[in-house]
Amino acid sequence: MRIYLSAMLTVLLLCVGCNSQDCTNATRTTPRNEIIVWHSWGGAQKELLSRVIDEFNRSHPNIHARALFTPIETGSSQKFFTAVAANRPPDVIFTDGMQTIAYAEQGALLPLDKYAGRSGVKPSDYFAPSWNQNYYKGHVWGLTYCADPNFALAWNKKVFREAGLDPNKPPRTIEELDKYNDKLTVKKDGRIVRMGIVPWGQYGTANSLFTWGWAFKGRFYNDKTHKVTLNDPGVFRAFAWMVNYAKKFDVTKINAFSSGFGSRDQDPFYTGQIAMKCMHISCIEDIKQYAPNLDYGVAGMPAPKGGELNSSWIGGWCLAIPKGSKKADAAWEFIRWCCHDPKGTSIVGRTQGMLPGYRKSPYFKEVENKPIYCEFVKILKQCRHQRPVMPAMSFYSGAIEKATDYALYGRKTPKQALDDATRDTQIELDVRLAGK
Repeated sequence: MRIYLSAMLTVLLLCVGCNSQDCTNATRTTPRNEIIVWHSWGGAQKELLSRVIDEFNRSHPNIHARALFTPIETGSSQKFFTAVAANRPPDVIFTDGMQTIAYAEQGALLPLDKYAGRSGVKPSDYFAPSWNQNYYKGHVWGLTYCADPNFALAWNKKVFREAGLDPNKPPRTIEELDKYNDKLTVKKDGRIVRMGIVPWGQYGTANSLFTWGWAFKGRFYNDKTHKVTLNDPGVFRAFAWMVNYAKKFDVTKINAFSSGFGSRDQDPFYTGQIAMKCMHISCIEDIKQYAPNLDYGVAGMPAPKGGELNSSWIGGWCLAIPKGSKKADAAWEFIRWCCHDPKGTSIVGRTQGMLPGYRKSPYFKEVENKPIYCEFVKILKQCRHQRPVMPAMSFYSGAIEKATDYALYGRKTPKQALDDATRDTQIELDVRLAGK
């Protein structure tokens, strides 16, 4: 699928990805070598990114990077495509791991091969999934800014003690996880007041199925034949296991239970309402801020007998150069510094609490023996999965979300839900690969 300049050109020229005031100011006052960096981080991370960019600017007197907050949904990036089509794109854009290839397939990114070659950037410099998620059709389209090892299993030690479980012994098999959940789940007057774990909770049902699917040795995509394999036997077993929780504990009661969950300092894991969860690395800093006295542990993910113990997958934000950038050389230097430079990757990690995709970053020496962080580093170093590298990944995630809803609520059998989602995603992928 390609970007078309047609009768929409007038609209495109009026809407290029920043508000009119920003565009006017940029035209009048932009330094000769200023690069615009689009990101979609709000809150604390927006401020932390500003600190990273300040460090870049201090070390690069001939380049001035300027961050511009621009919300970009993973499933729809009309604002970005509009800017590219109007030949007025940003110089650098943050992309979620699954966006990079979709943008490349639609002709919206510059291949980075010549820049990577010139700077000595090699695939072996990165954790394999961190490189693979940006490599497509023989070209590299982005570099990983931060590698997310998704996920670690976290458990609330206080709740374990209350349930008579060893607080220093997390479940290592799915069978153990099920037994722990039965002991940890508490009902009162027919209502659930505490659960051990909600297998599809916390970070979205698509991410959950990827996580458990690989633990069950499932396969989601054949990149040689370009075939979607969501109904693979391993994925099906993981999916059926998840759906069984909805049946056993009544999904309507689980929903009633989870509807009262708060956020930040009232996160159900902090308050003990959920005893175990698939934990993202960003939770480390959140816990320090909102639940500093929380007694918890972190370990690799459990697996069924014959499955993949400590299974994980790597996502994370990446940096790419949009097609039409007028400052591509300066944009590359920003990307190289953030994603490949020893100092730059260390500053990103230290400032934003993220792990680099660049395996040689000195930052790992700072955190590999640090409590909790060390567990994520361990997971990252042994991880070999990333989400399928194909241009219909956003559609695929949406199809998984729908399939999970259908199966959890009994509107489709697990097999029917996965078969339908496989078929629909394959149709979408074929259309995109055909360039329609």
